This record gives sequence, structure tokens and C-alpha cells, in this order.
Amino acid sequence: MRTLLLGACGWGALGLGAGLKLPQVVAVLRARSVRGLSLPGLLLELAGFLVCLRYQSYYEYPPLTYLEYPVLIAQDVVLLLCVFHFNGNVKRAAPYVICFVAAWFLLTLHKWIIDLAMRGQQVRSAPAPVGHWRLGIRERSDLGPGGLHQRGKNSYDFTDHR
Repeated sequence: MRTLLLGACGWGALGLGAGLKLPQVVAVLRARSVRGLSLPGLLLELAGFLVCLRYQSYYEYPPLTYLEYPVLIAQDVVLLLCVFHFNGNVKRAAPYVICFVAAWFLLTLHKWIIDLAMRGQQVRSAPAPVGHWRLGIRERSDLGPGGLHQRGKNSYDFTDHR
């Protein structure tokens, strides 16, 4: 029973992963525009997926725990090619593709490299609260003291009350 449940969860995650980016890809192709799509954000997401996939395959996790990553990577590559295609220069994608392919092999040269990359991938969103403070998003004073992560999204107000 446990194996069946784990298998269902794994295949369910694969199915959800396959449909995660599809609406975005379809919208970009229909609009023939990548307006609103962030190239740095897309590259960061792609790097994170590559690190996670490489880490889990390096440490020989069961394939069902990471099968959604190749699908997500393929969808991000399609979006990346769309960015360069609709901006008029697909050849500019070549350095990015070369970097990602090289990183794929360099990540596992030594165990400490893949461990460091995974640790960096896990905390890559840590600077986000600092960015919120820079943008003027302040913790609301009527909610009392509390850390950024304790209060969640509801504790922020986009206006400065000072």
C-alpha cells in the first residue's frame, strides 16, 4: 500500500510539473511576445531546476522523486528560446546553453561542488525580504512585532505610513 501511494504521489507530481508552465508557453506563443517575462528570473529558475536534478541524480534518489525536473527544464528551455526568438536574435541563446551544459558536468566533479550548489539553490530566495524593504514594503505597525517570515504576506503594506 505504501509503495502504491508513493508511486501515485510521484506520478502526480510529474503530471502537475508537466502542466505547470504549459499555460505560460501557450500564452507566449499566441501573443508572439515575451513582454512581462523576466530573462534573469527564467535563468535563475532554470539553474535551480538543473541543480536540483543533478543533485538528486548524483545521490541516487529514486527517479520518481525528481522526474518532474526534466519536464520543467524542457519547458523553461522552450521559454528561453521564445525570449530570444521574439526579441529577434536566437543566436544569443548559445552562450546560455553552453553555460548550462558545462554546469551540468562541472557540478559533479567533486562532492563539495554539488553540495554547495544545492545549498545555494535552497537559499536563493533569502534576499527577497531585503528587496521588499528596499521597494518600500514595510511591516504594518498595527500587527505588532514579528519577523518577516513569521507574519507572511498579510503583514506587509505597500504604502509607507511615515
